[in-house]
Amino acid sequence: MAVFIAQVKKQFETILKEEYEIQTSHFPRHAIQIVRRYITRTEPGIIVRVYAVGGDGILFDCLNGIVGLPNMELAPVPYGRTNDFIRSFGEGLEDIFSNISLLATAPVIPTDILHCGSNYALNLCTVGLESAAISHSVGIQQKMKAKSWFLRNSRWAYNAVYYLGGFIVMFDQKMLKQEYAISIDGEDVSGAYASVNIANGPCYGGNKNAVVTAVPDDGFMDVLLFKGTGTLRGLTRIFPYSKGHYDYFPNDFTLRRAKIISIRSKDPLIINLDGETFLDTHITVKLIKGAVKIAAPNNLPYKKRKAYE
Repeated sequence: MAVFIAQVKKQFETILKEEYEIQTSHFPRHAIQIVRRYITRTEPGIIVRVYAVGGDGILFDCLNGIVGLPNMELAPVPYGRTNDFIRSFGEGLEDIFSNISLLATAPVIPTDILHCGSNYALNLCTVGLESAAISHSVGIQQKMKAKSWFLRNSRWAYNAVYYLGGFIVMFDQKMLKQEYAISIDGEDVSGAYASVNIANGPCYGGNKNAVVTAVPDDGFMDVLLFKGTGTLRGLTRIFPYSKGHYDYFPNDFTLRRAKIISIRSKDPLIINLDGETFLDTHITVKLIKGAVKIAAPNNLPYKKRKAYE
């Protein structure tokens, strides 16, 4: 981070000669408070660009800090274990998005976001299998961090633990066939589902892109419904699905484009918003078109994905 901070100082003190401030988030949601406090000290009408330096977690917090405030822009700076949102622009762009000179002068793209309860997400909202896998993996990581040999900041370790969490969930028959009351743009699609993936962007989990049709500025959510399944059937579907090949199994997956979706269940909903997990009994997810301005270095556009070969 010392190298990055040196770049910040050079760019803002020597080249741009503009005001800047570096703050550190010490716990989840802390960045929301930091952003809001900074805005209270800013003169009306001044454009403020918030640089979220880290992974998808800090980007989630910064997004929730700027939503609803005027003249705000958001720049993702990928230094986390997972930086899934910037993969909406294409793969292998970490160096471009971590270049403060490019970011500081980058134009912005009006970008859609998901509104779910009191939270907002850039990338996706999942309910069921994948959310439970993340919840399990977080618990495993917390236990493993106590081990001196555990690779705390390793992407390889993150993915391994994520798959381990998914493997555990695959033996939870209640989770794999949970009954949901679901309405998509007013249409009833209720039934038993293993997973509901509500995608604004196509990528998640560090190296996965299940809903390849999702683009963050097209004005729609892409909702992929994974029908209730057994363990063996689920294990044969989950890996092709995570690579964007849900179309291999038309009897198991249904894709819908939507503006609003409501989900209810008698059993608790395990909800994942951009990697953050929550519990609830019902949710309504709405797409808000062009709600946030995202810095796009080199004028990069969002890229429609293809399934991995």
